[in-house]
Amino acid sequence: MSFIWTPGQTLEKLFKVFLITAFAVSCASTRGPNDFVEMSPIKKKAELYYDYGTNALVGQEYTKALTNLLKAVEIIDEDSRYHNNLGMAYYFKKDSKNAVKHLERSIEIDPKNSDAKNNLASINFYEGNYQRAEKLYLEVTKDLEYPKQFRVYYNLGLLDLKKNRVNKAISLFKKAVKENKSYCPAHFELGQISFSNHDYGKAAISFENASLGTCAANPLPYYQHALSLVSLGEYGAALIKFEEILEKFPESPQAKLATRQIQTIKINKLRSNEKQALQYQLNKIERKMIKNRQKEKSDKPAESLTF
Repeated sequence: MSFIWTPGQTLEKLFKVFLITAFAVSCASTRGPNDFVEMSPIKKKAELYYDYGTNALVGQEYTKALTNLLKAVEIIDEDSRYHNNLGMAYYFKKDSKNAVKHLERSIEIDPKNSDAKNNLASINFYEGNYQRAEKLYLEVTKDLEYPKQFRVYYNLGLLDLKKNRVNKAISLFKKAVKENKSYCPAHFELGQISFSNHDYGKAAISFENASLGTCAANPLPYYQHALSLVSLGEYGAALIKFEEILEKFPESPQAKLATRQIQTIKINKLRSNEKQALQYQLNKIERKMIKNRQKEKSDKPAESLTF
């Protein structure tokens, strides 16, 4: 397996469920049935440690991942994949120095390892080294055979947001979803931009797309979708979405917010109904008064005219 990380506040703080699946995975299970048979005993041992370590990395067991990947590298130091995943194990153990060291070693062994370049770019991005990050991301975009370009476009879009280049960011997020229609983080960012621009119709569509696929396990896109519906005045649809959050994510912070929103909508609806009832009564009284005036006028005898 080989990993690629997607950085950014949205993913790290709000899309924690999505974070691990943001890596590019080339599963060991894709090996042919005779691959291990054809390996030397040393290579087979290294590959087993690599597989154990990578599976632990996927399962967020970072200490176990680090231990096994270190053993793989001790046996064979010249494998770019080993150093890429070891670098990410170090990163998730909060050792950026060794993470960068092994990612750079991965690229040194294989200058075409776009996963390692993307991961190194993302660490630079997270640490505020935007120029270095952008340079590495742009290098990856030149790899025309790289199957995960949608993540690179997304990462570049995040960089452009940091630099307040919103239109360029929108273009890159759109490229990301064009490459991969189910890539929910890009849909989410498009929704955020549309919402901030008060284009609630577009925001609602983007947030709905962001609540599908991998991000379906995250309540935030659902909540933002519901807020967009509220802003559009579609209170019935918003209530359904808020109630869906309570059902699917009862312990989430968004569930508490959804409860408040439901109460607000119901109170406003009650007030609106009361206002409509009052207005109906006022209109009824006004109609009665007009009718009475008209009756008084018709009942009054005509006065003689004087010339």
